[in-house]
Amino acid sequence: MDFARIRNKINRFEYNTADEILDDIRLIFSNCFTYNKPATVVAIAGGELERYFDQRACELSLVDTKSAKGSKSSSVTNGQKRKRTTL
Repeated sequence: MDFARIRNKINRFEYNTADEILDDIRLIFSNCFTYNKPATVVAIAGGELERYFDQRACELSLVDTKSAKGSKSSSVTNGQKRKRTTL
């Protein structure tokens, strides 16, 4: 999985919910850390991008702060059920 593939899937309307997009983005980060040693430039950049992504996803209420780091996005934000966004 890569960002170009996600963009193509968005353009072809292959995602049914925003959570599906978030899951694919999480897969990119997971793959980055699986296939690159921690001290490499790629892994370091991946970590920085993941932190930025987590911060922005929380600011936009796409995920809550508990689910932002390395886990699937939650359907609960600030103790309230979040409406699943359809695309």
